[in-house]
Order: sequence, then structure tokens, then C-alpha cells
Amino acid sequence: MFRLALINPNTDARHTEAMGAVARETLPGECEVTAVSPERGPASIESEADSVVAAAAVAELVRELPAHDAYLVACFGDPGVDAARELTEAPVVGIGEAAFQAAVTVARRFAVLTTLPRSVPELEDALDRHGMRSRCVAVEPLGIAVADQGSHNPATTAAIVVAGRRVVDRDRAEALVLACGGMADVARTVADEVGVPVCDGVAFGAMTAYGLWRCGLRTSKAGAYGWPEAIDYAGMPGFGGSP
Repeated sequence: MFRLALINPNTDARHTEAMGAVARETLPGECEVTAVSPERGPASIESEADSVVAAAAVAELVRELPAHDAYLVACFGDPGVDAARELTEAPVVGIGEAAFQAAVTVARRFAVLTTLPRSVPELEDALDRHGMRSRCVAVEPLGIAVADQGSHNPATTAAIVVAGRRVVDRDRAEALVLACGGMADVARTVADEVGVPVCDGVAFGAMTAYGLWRCGLRTSKAGAYGWPEAIDYAGMPGFGGSP
């Protein structure tokens, strides 16, 4: 049986539960999803400062959780993904990277719908990092915070639909990427309303993690993702050495 740990790097229990439900609905029935979030930290991740705190929480949770077959970091900025890959041999997937991979698989041109305008430069950097900037025709902010995303807020879903139609008509986007884990449970609604593929990193990321596990692929320990060196940490346990 495949066991997935879905880690929401913020402390919003509603979003943690909603993303866990999306992963469970997407994966085969015999799979088990444990959806967790840190006990302290930001309630949502809007800034680089929030992301740094959240990344540390991801690393701590990977170290503290019982071993799982794969890990899904469920924040679009993928905080702590590289650190998590150093801390386990199991596959670690970030929902941001997963959503971009989905988009370039199903379309030649895609647009990203995000939350606040301040997140646009970070998303542009992520597109560059993944080599996908040339395929992205727009990064469109909604002006709506992370905490207000999700099926419990129909007005936000309506705003996503309006923005989606705009980038399809104006920029000729052929697919949409929802750049927030909180949007995961409205992806199918948006796809039905806009009429193009809508790439949600929670669903596709869960299946990517499952596919890696099913193919017997593990995180390489031969180089960059090798176990951290045994370095002394002041006032807290370190991460060094293999488990």
C-alpha cells in the first residue's frame, strides 16, 4: 500500500484538510494519505519571510513523521522541498513544480493564476528555474490572499474563473496553472467554466509521487541530495547524517 505524507507548510487546518481530500480523491483507492501541518508558523504564506519559516517547518516534519513512501509539499512556492529531499530517500514532490510539469505536458502555452501581486516575481523566478518561462504567456494575480482561497469562498472561485477567461482570450493561454494549494479543490470547477485544462499541483503532485514510488524511484543520495553533513546546531537538534 502506498503511503503519502502531504505536508501543508502553513498552519491553516481548513486548507490542510481540503488538500488531503483532493489527494485522496485522485490516488487509487488502496492508497493512504496523511495530511499534516506544523503546530506553529504562518497561517498563510504570502512573503519570502513567511516562506523561510515554513521551509524550516517542512524539514522538521519530514524528520519527525513516521516514514512514508513519498512526501508532497503542498505550497506552490515549494518551500523546503530541496531540504526534504536531503532528509529522506523517498520521493519528495512540490506542488509548484508538479503543476508546471502538468501544464507543459498538456499545452504549448499556459498562464499562471496567483494570489497577490507580490508573488509575481517569485513565480517568474520559478518559471526560469524550471526552464518554462518561454511557455508561460501570463502570470495573473487575483489580488486575493491565500487564506481566502478554496471552495468555501464562492466569490474567490468566481474571480479565478474571470481571470482564467481573461488570459485565455487576451493571451491565448491553452491551459491554466493554479498557483496556490488553497485553490486545489476548485480546479475542476474552473476547468468546466473556462474550458481549458486547469493544472492543480496537489492532484498531479500526488499522482507524480505515486508514479515515482510505483516505478521504484528513490531520491538519489549520490550528490546534491546526499544526507546532510553532521554539523553541530546550537540549541536545537541538527539534521546531519542518515536516519
